[in-house]
Amino acid sequence: MKEIARRDALQAVAGLVSVATAVTVTGRPRSAPPSDSTTALDTVPATADAVVDANVDALRQDDGLRTLTTVALQQRAQYVSADSSAEQPRDVDALLSDIETEFETSPERVHRATVFGDVGGDGDDLFDGYAGVVLRAELSAEDVKSGIENFDDIAFTELDESGTVVYEPESDDSPWVGALGSDRVAVGTEAAVFDAVGVRNGETATVGEPIRGAYTDTREAPVRFATRLPDPSRNDAVPAGVGGNGGQSIDITPLDDVTTLAGSVYRDGDVRGLEATLSAADTGAARDVTSVVRQLRDRAASELQDAEVADVVGDLAVDRDSTTVTASVSRTVDELSSLVEEQ
Repeated sequence: MKEIARRDALQAVAGLVSVATAVTVTGRPRSAPPSDSTTALDTVPATADAVVDANVDALRQDDGLRTLTTVALQQRAQYVSADSSAEQPRDVDALLSDIETEFETSPERVHRATVFGDVGGDGDDLFDGYAGVVLRAELSAEDVKSGIENFDDIAFTELDESGTVVYEPESDDSPWVGALGSDRVAVGTEAAVFDAVGVRNGETATVGEPIRGAYTDTREAPVRFATRLPDPSRNDAVPAGVGGNGGQSIDITPLDDVTTLAGSVYRDGDVRGLEATLSAADTGAARDVTSVVRQLRDRAASELQDAEVADVVGDLAVDRDSTTVTASVSRTVDELSSLVEEQ
């Protein structure tokens, strides 16, 4: 039987771990949560400097987006060590089947996931140990907590935070869980969960500029994101260049002048695409950023093992308008299907 690599999951950003967990736990039957005007950013605390919002229903049901996910899984499999202890799923159906086998339930109860975190702090770590996800789901915090207990045999202690239930894990590398109302649950690191609870209770401010503005400027889409880039002057994990093994290294220090990176994975009729925007400090910096992004595109396309996927990467258009650099690529659903390897 295939298995999801448990240790890999626990080592991932805590918020992303919880998405996989909460999608699959068994909960009490409920009707799907009603829509409202609350935006994704209104659930994200001000401490965060990165946010990704995903319409999980669209990602699960849309043929084009499922195909994109399958291509990504197949590309990842090409670079996973042959002696990996766990067989990797190579398409969406296999991934969902693995999850369902682990938790003995259908992974259809999470409708939206808003991941947030800190992309870089001081020292050698690219991530600063702060990350979470707000799930909109037909699940309670207790349901999610029970799913994590079943998944990794972890016990929890129930706490009270200003009248809100929070579950503390006995293991340091397991996520915390907090209740955010009838159809929302926060999962992640301790600080992230308490901040999300604080936002819910009106005690903590929501994320502000420049992340809010960058996110708001992205197009409506199943996946939207906005983040600042790590500061290389504070973070030793950020390299000055990329490549150089037998070839010329690409100097990426111009990216130091990027204030935000934002974009979306969108659908427009029969077309599915990726659009990302980098906002630079000034026009001179934007010109340098444009050059770097084009070099990175060309290097990636030349090094990919799959020629058809390399063609897609090579078609990434990189354009500049004043201080803004935009990178975009799109394909029809039929064109995406041709990228999927026959199993």
